This record gives sequence, C-alpha cells and structure tokens, in this order.
Amino acid sequence: MRLSISKKISLSLLLVLVLSIASMAWLTGKSLQSGFNNYLKEKQLIDLDKVALALSRYYAERGDFRDLRHNPNVVRPLIDAALGRMPDRAEVANTDEDRPSPEQARAERRRPPPARRAPAMLDLGPRLSLIDDRGNPVFGPLRSEISVLRKPVMSGDQVVGVVLAPLPEFTFEKTTLDFVRSQLSRIFFLAIGMIALATLISFWLGRHLVRPIANLRKVTQQIASGHLAARAEVLNQDEMGDLAQHINVMAKHLEASDHKRKKLMADLSHELRTPLTVMRAEVEAVIDGVRPLNMASIQSLEAEIHHLNKLVDDLHQLALVDAGDLRFQFVELNVAELLADIGQRFQARMQAAQLTLQIDVPSRQVMMRADSGRLTQVIENLLENSLRYTDAGGQVLLRLTQQAGLLSICIEDSAPGLEAGQHQHMFERLYRGDQARSRLKGGSGLGLSICRSLVLAHRGEIHASASALGGVKMNLLFPTSE
Repeated sequence: MRLSISKKISLSLLLVLVLSIASMAWLTGKSLQSGFNNYLKEKQLIDLDKVALALSRYYAERGDFRDLRHNPNVVRPLIDAALGRMPDRAEVANTDEDRPSPEQARAERRRPPPARRAPAMLDLGPRLSLIDDRGNPVFGPLRSEISVLRKPVMSGDQVVGVVLAPLPEFTFEKTTLDFVRSQLSRIFFLAIGMIALATLISFWLGRHLVRPIANLRKVTQQIASGHLAARAEVLNQDEMGDLAQHINVMAKHLEASDHKRKKLMADLSHELRTPLTVMRAEVEAVIDGVRPLNMASIQSLEAEIHHLNKLVDDLHQLALVDAGDLRFQFVELNVAELLADIGQRFQARMQAAQLTLQIDVPSRQVMMRADSGRLTQVIENLLENSLRYTDAGGQVLLRLTQQAGLLSICIEDSAPGLEAGQHQHMFERLYRGDQARSRLKGGSGLGLSICRSLVLAHRGEIHASASALGGVKMNLLFPTSE
C-alpha cells in the first residue's frame, strides 16, 4: 500500500506518542513498586533495630531468653513496647483487678463480635523470629536466613541472638486494589482520549506540513510539461520556502534559456537561409541567361560559400564549447611577442583598408599560461572585427599592459560605434547592433561568443565599452604567471 507523506508523518507521530505513553506507564509502575518496596524495607529495618535493642535489654536483665521460648504472652508485649504500640486487651495478662464483673461479662457477650483486624503490612509481631547464639529457635515461624532481614542482638560486644523478619512486599488490600483499578481505568480512558486528540492533531499537522510539498509538486509537474512560466507560491519562511524560491529561480532561468534557444534557432535558420537564397538566386539567374557565367558570378558564389562555411565552423566550435569537448594546451607564453607577431600580420590588410594600426606592446617579456592557438584566435577575431567594421581613414589600437598581477589586452577602433546599452549584448549569439556591423560585412554573429568562451577558459574576462577613439573598445583581463 502506498502511503502519502502526510499519512507517514501522522502515523509516525502517533506511534511515537503511543510508545511514549506505554513506556512511561510501564516505567512508572516499575519505579513505584521498586521505590515502595525499598521504603518498606527501610521502615522494617528501623523497627528491627528497636526490637533488637529491646531484646538486648531483656537479655541483659535476665541473662538468657529462656522465658521467651514459645511464650507469646511475654513476646508480644515486649515487641509492642519496643515498637511503641498499645497491646490488644486479649493479649494482656488477666489479673484480678482487670477481671470484669459478671454483669460486665454478660454485657460483653451480648455485644456483636468486633471485626477481626487484618494484620498491617508492617506489623512485625506475628512474623518476627529470634534465633539464639547456638542457632536454636526461641520464637517465631522463620527458621532460615534466606530472603529475610537480619539484625543481631548484642550483649556488650557479644552476639547473643539474631532477629529475623521476612522481606516486605508491596501488596494491595481489596479496597486499595479497587481504588487503584478505578484510577487506572480513568487514566486508561484519559490516555485513549489523548491518543484520539493526538491523532486528529497529527493528521492536521501532516496535511499542514505537506501542503507546501504538494504545491511544489504541482509546479514541478507543470515545468516538466513545458509550462516554464509556472511559479511556486512561497507559503513558509523556512526550508520549504527557500526550496520554493529556488524552484522559481530555476524556472525563470529555464524560461530565459528556452527563449534564447528559440531566438537562436530563428536567427540561425535566417543566417543559413540567407546565403543559400543568394546562391540559389545567382545560379537560377545564370541558368535563365539573365546573368552570364563569368569570373564575377563565380567569385560571388565563392564568397557566399565562404560565409556559409565560416558560419558552420563557428557553430561547430560553439557546440564543442557547450559540450566541454574543446581541447586546450596551456603553456608558458610570452604574450608581448605573440601580440607583436599578430599585429605585424595585420599591418598590410589594415593599410589596404585605409586604416592605421598602432601596436603598443612592451619590449620585455610578459609571461602568462595560455593556449597559443586559442589566444591567437581571440586576438585575430577582434582585429578582424575592427578591420571589417571601422570606416576608412580610421585607426585601430592594440595595447598590452600589466599591473597588480593582471594582464590587460586592449583593442580599440574608431567610428562607427554602438549606441548606449548595446555593448553588453555584443557577446550574445547572432546579435548585431546595427547595419554597420551586419552580415553584409561578412560576419556570422558568433565570433564574439566564441571569443568570450575562449577567454573564460583562460580564467580571464572580456568586456566591451565605448572607445575614446569613437568606436568600440574590447578589454581582456588575464591573470599573469607571477
């Protein structure tokens, strides 16, 4: 049978309560019986001391226990006197002064006989025994020292006898037993009522505790079904409330990721469709005779194929980055020398585009741990963007600085720039700020996303901002080897 969490909580609380009540009742009964038996034992030992002292005095006066042997008329008054009790009239020796008159005797005979008093629990008289120093019984029913209380009877420093009494046991008289039974029955019904009340409270508490879980289960089912806009209601300010907030944050991120995924698929399909549409139009124009098949048309097709191939390569790299399969070979690298070589390779292309490339790199060694090929790919991609999007007559700056354990690589270009607020979106996939930086310039819209992933793999950071030259400034920060 499948039990819900609320039922499990309720049954657990109920089981704990029942076990607690039963254990408490059992331990209380055991403790009461043991404690009361110890009390009776201590009380009886005190009485035994008194009797032993009285017998010691008797022995000191008489010199032996001869008159006590099997003589209850002497033993009983002696014990009663030792314990401070008044002897029964029937046990007092009859004398002429105490003997009633005939009229009193007839009146006594006409009275109903009094109810015989049951021996009290601590009444030692009929149960005491005395053994002399030779081991012979003097009086009493006990002949063995097993399960008895013992007190020696002393005469000076000599033991002249031993007083024996049975171990007391906690027993109930009928009236006492009836009273205890009535109290136990009341306690039993009270316990049943408490268990019933606890059952109701436990089931209510179980439902109350499980209510946030049911809410979270409903929300997670909606999220699993694709309803990413579902949000959990925060019902408690505890761990369940924190869990609900975490689920809401997760759902928000999933919704944002799903939105980006859909946008990426739409942009990607557009990016792939555009070169294919251009290639198809040019091929159909050549087939229909509208455009002649010459070197210009072939170069146009080759440019579209190159753009399509570049887009596919970038997508492949992004897929490797997302899957964590992009491999790196980190070595100690002189970054100053690497940037100088890359700048020299771009000088001719910059001049052909009527741009001025300024290289500001220290002549000394600047070392960092990096993958030479991946870092070169990042720098070349950024310089390629500046070359492609900077207006003729402008300038590009490549600068390397080092301070406070950080290595900074800065690439700036002149106009055109981007509007305020667009720089933070430049590293999003397939993002284009304006027509000046559109695919008409040959970009795939994925290069900066790849650059950001490669920089993060080097434990670095990359930021875009407005340049003082009028264009865009790309700043890369890396930890140095030192």
